[in-house]
Amino acid sequence: MPDGFTGVTDRSFERDAERVMVRLRAALSGVVARLPGSPQRPQDLTRALGIDKKLGWKIGSLVQASDVFEAARHIPGKAGLRKFLDAARGVDVPYALIEDVIRAEQEYERLVSVHAGDRASLEMMLSGVSAQGRERLDLDYRRLAFRANSYIWGIQASTQFRAYFLHASADDSDTIDVASVRGFVGLRRIRREVRWAIHQARIVDDDGVQRRSVLAEPLEPGDQDVGDGLDVPLMRSFCTTPLPQTRRVQARRGYVHHELVEGQVGNTARATCVLGDVVRGSAPRYREEHNECVELVMRANTPCETLVFDQLVHEGLFGGFRPQLAVYGELGGETPPRFAAEGRVTLPVVERVVYLGRGPGALHVPEIPRYSELVQRVFERTGWDGSAFEAYRVKMVFPPIPAAVVVSTDLGDRPA
Repeated sequence: MPDGFTGVTDRSFERDAERVMVRLRAALSGVVARLPGSPQRPQDLTRALGIDKKLGWKIGSLVQASDVFEAARHIPGKAGLRKFLDAARGVDVPYALIEDVIRAEQEYERLVSVHAGDRASLEMMLSGVSAQGRERLDLDYRRLAFRANSYIWGIQASTQFRAYFLHASADDSDTIDVASVRGFVGLRRIRREVRWAIHQARIVDDDGVQRRSVLAEPLEPGDQDVGDGLDVPLMRSFCTTPLPQTRRVQARRGYVHHELVEGQVGNTARATCVLGDVVRGSAPRYREEHNECVELVMRANTPCETLVFDQLVHEGLFGGFRPQLAVYGELGGETPPRFAAEGRVTLPVVERVVYLGRGPGALHVPEIPRYSELVQRVFERTGWDGSAFEAYRVKMVFPPIPAAVVVSTDLGDRPA
């Protein structure tokens, strides 16, 4: 170990990072405090030292950051830090304070070398322990991932959305009818030969077993053949014209995929695809042997700018709906059911389930044209009273893919 090595001592990342970042920020604060006029804002630093605005903003933000891990985002490069220190010397800041910054920066570089290898990797690692900087960093990297995935997969969308509507079954008070609308706004190909699954259908219990015979009734039947309940349930009045061309593909484990076929690229072929159906008696209302919760799943497999996932639950259906959000990565395959939790790979996200209020009017969202009208159409087709539904939403910008966005709530016991 080199002489004078005091910053990284035990290879425990969190402890090392906190110690080094606290020292670096304190050393820089000592220099700033001795500058003429005691500058309080980044622009004051720029004027006091005659440095460029970007460097002044970085130093000022680093010193003022309330979270030492988030402060790492603002550490200037070696050349920038040298310019700052040279300017500080020019206004007679004591050399002892300058040396303190130099030693602190050396410890920071050792932190990078020991734990990360480069600054970009260290920044990603610090995001996991930052109390405040996580959301901004998540957005930066997810935006980059959206652009890369759009190129890799050859397709992208402005918005992917899904809304579930849960109501007690009219024919069986122990089961639930589930209506669903889902689709894409601004779906476009980047490459002509791309075909893409826009919907897949299957319903299973908590343990992954398909025990119920599912018949999905389209919300806008039109002239399609719905004999087996698995044809493409397009809601034509909410899709762009001409209608997107789709095909049905039988997949493994009982799934049926509805695919967008190959076609034109770019904005002239942008499409809005909306699908909607209702499944009667599709899930239990109360806790039973194979089901202890309701999991509403939205699969994020398409590069998109915004994901909107709504849940509308009839009042009193569960004796209180307490939704919890989890996002599971699906690089290794589809997320297993709840009770195979060891097979789930949880992705850290800052988003949470938000309560919106009651009725269709509460669900307006600018990313989805005519969305309130679409929700009202569901209530018209099902005959349900929309004013009696509580609405919840998960909204993600540049969602990670492939992933399963899961909103779950525990089921209660059947009344005695």
